[in-house]
Amino acid sequence: MNVVRRNFILGSVAIAAGAVTTRTALADGRIDRRLGELSIVLPESGPAPVANYVPTLVEGQLVHISGQIPFRGKELAFKGRLGAELTLEDGRAAARLIGVNMLALLKKQLDGDLDRVKRVVRIDGFVSSAPDFYQQPQVMNGISDLMVEVFGDAGRHTRTAVGVNVLPLNAPCEINAVFAIG
Repeated sequence: MNVVRRNFILGSVAIAAGAVTTRTALADGRIDRRLGELSIVLPESGPAPVANYVPTLVEGQLVHISGQIPFRGKELAFKGRLGAELTLEDGRAAARLIGVNMLALLKKQLDGDLDRVKRVVRIDGFVSSAPDFYQQPQVMNGISDLMVEVFGDAGRHTRTAVGVNVLPLNAPCEINAVFAIG
């Protein structure tokens, strides 16, 4: 039996058995399994832009993700400044939520195949801070820890954590990132 005919028959058997053979289902791979192990459910597509920019842009082998703030659905999940209205743990949770949303945006950009990510290259974070709040790096660990949990050593990245006075929509942090893909 030739290879084409054998693959056709095997594919027909999979369809008859109820297996889904869409590109998205076939793309569910190692990273999707890891997300499941971590009980992380990605939003359907990630947040829509709130101004005149694109959320993701591919240039060569890099995916750039625009600055994101902690949306849950269409609502900002956290508001305020760290060290004033919000605690360090609130900030870490906000940064982690941004990371989950970034993974959803990345998955959409990569046609559902997060296994194409070769490395998290860089993460830059801006943390809305009270004048006496100095724990911006610890806030950013919310997203950094997530990337290592999901991608392993490929999730280790360069990073900036900057304290600022105010961010759009009174968000506690805004984070952008760069991912290498193959």
